[in-house]
Amino acid sequence: MKVKALLFDTRSIQRYIYSGNRLKTNIGASFLVEHVFEDVLIDNVLKEFFGDDVDTAYQGSNGEMRNKCAVAYVGGGNALILFREDTETDIQKKIVTRFSSLLLAERPGLHIGAAFGELDLSSPDAFQQGIDGLYLKLKQTQATVFPQVNVPYTGLTLSCEVNGEAANFCDTRGLMGKKGKKGEGPRFFSQEARVKTEAEEKASKKLREKFEGLFQNTDAEEPFKDYEFPRAIDELGQKRNETRGNYIAVVHIDGNNMGQKFRLLCKNLEDRRILATDIRNKTEGSFALLVRRILKRCEQGAYEDELDLKPKEKGSSITEGKKILPIRPLILGGDDVTFICPAKVALTYTKEFMEILMEEQPEGFEKIESSVARHMDSCAGIAILPSSYPFFRGYELAEQLCGAAKTKMRRLLSFEEKAGKTATADDLRGTSWLDFAILHGEQAPTLEQIREREYSGMRGMMHFGPYQVGNGQAKRGKESAHNIENLIDCVRQLRNGAKDAAQNAEALPMSKIKEMRNVLQRSEDEAVRFIEQMRRLGQKLPSVADWSVYEDSLWYKGETPYVDAIEMMEFLPKEV
Repeated sequence: MKVKALLFDTRSIQRYIYSGNRLKTNIGASFLVEHVFEDVLIDNVLKEFFGDDVDTAYQGSNGEMRNKCAVAYVGGGNALILFREDTETDIQKKIVTRFSSLLLAERPGLHIGAAFGELDLSSPDAFQQGIDGLYLKLKQTQATVFPQVNVPYTGLTLSCEVNGEAANFCDTRGLMGKKGKKGEGPRFFSQEARVKTEAEEKASKKLREKFEGLFQNTDAEEPFKDYEFPRAIDELGQKRNETRGNYIAVVHIDGNNMGQKFRLLCKNLEDRRILATDIRNKTEGSFALLVRRILKRCEQGAYEDELDLKPKEKGSSITEGKKILPIRPLILGGDDVTFICPAKVALTYTKEFMEILMEEQPEGFEKIESSVARHMDSCAGIAILPSSYPFFRGYELAEQLCGAAKTKMRRLLSFEEKAGKTATADDLRGTSWLDFAILHGEQAPTLEQIREREYSGMRGMMHFGPYQVGNGQAKRGKESAHNIENLIDCVRQLRNGAKDAAQNAEALPMSKIKEMRNVLQRSEDEAVRFIEQMRRLGQKLPSVADWSVYEDSLWYKGETPYVDAIEMMEFLPKEV
């Protein structure tokens, strides 16, 4: 059976979500992107053209379409709409035109791409060939069509203080925050910032409802009532009166090789729907399980000395009487997840979430049919930065760090060589990796430049990552020295040793740890002298089994793990 097909995708999603420097606009933008197809395309445009003759949950693969229009697939930033062959000739163009017009008014700043053609649903090969053709058209238009989706900034108009676009909205109600000082008059912002801010309240309400459903009949149902997800950068739970305490982390996690897995395993629309649903259930369930564990720690007082979970007294966005939950998801539901949290807990939260993704069937999950979703390998980037740092800069760095982790993963698993058309789910499974970076002030714009300028010593690269997560579960590509558990163990020993140095002659005092950080940048002779001096004093480096080759001179084959351990001493909670 042949049908007309219209494929949409959302473009520059990250730039749209993170372009503003306020968490509320980021939250609202994420909500608008997540619901753009359901709220605007399906509930508005398709209903306008076809009325009730729209099948919003099309299940057929080879059967006839009963309705003139059917929603075949929505998810992962894409929407596939099908039309019967007898539908009017230009219907696809008319829908794209109407959809684009509504977006300019209701979602200014959001880029959408579209491609239309035909699909043959009679066989898996024909279907796959048609889908590949539609995605190819999307890529071609992405490289050639550059729509203007905001009012141009001419230089004669005010610029928005939130995202730098032309300020064409006058805020007289204080929607965008506190009103200006007395005598300043009204404040002006862009329509894009206005729409995002207005959506934040609805987004926060929907997020709470989602987790209330996920926590129903679990040990988190009652504790969750006393907590709220933060809605402002300075209310994530970080210690605002401490230099290192007032740091946050932007964490970006992405599933490995998901595009190839969809292509190889999904032979028809039903396969795609099942896999997409399984992946959404797995990521949402994994995040819910992480939040359950966080709630338990909060209730047990695990973070009393390290996080500030009470909202500030004046101007707080947290409801009076509620406590702060020290994590906020921004993108959640597919294989692409982004959240923010206090820097102190970022590494442990990221590691734990990735481990849950790799677990078979954690407690409380809906049934997951696909083994690809049951064992989700992923990569993550953790950008640690001051609370006042531009948010978009933090996200860009987190995305680059995730890319560095994926590069490491691909070196150990050549997907194209190991996964042919007859590949099984086990063949498609890779390993999970994470990488991190710490921004302290004005630094180079790219991760490569940061590493070159600040982590390049006389003997090699001083950053040891990326690090592998879940070595015990991964089947291939195990590099024991780069196990994240080694880093955590070394940090724990350094920190405990520095604390107890007065009573333990073998432990390194903090002054010695700082000296080692400087020595690592210098020549081999200085490192050897430092090690000899330690031995004369009876002091020892942390005993990490997989790092024994580094103990003689702090380096081995142009690598050293100790700089990362020293820097992370301030960004791991006591519970590790």
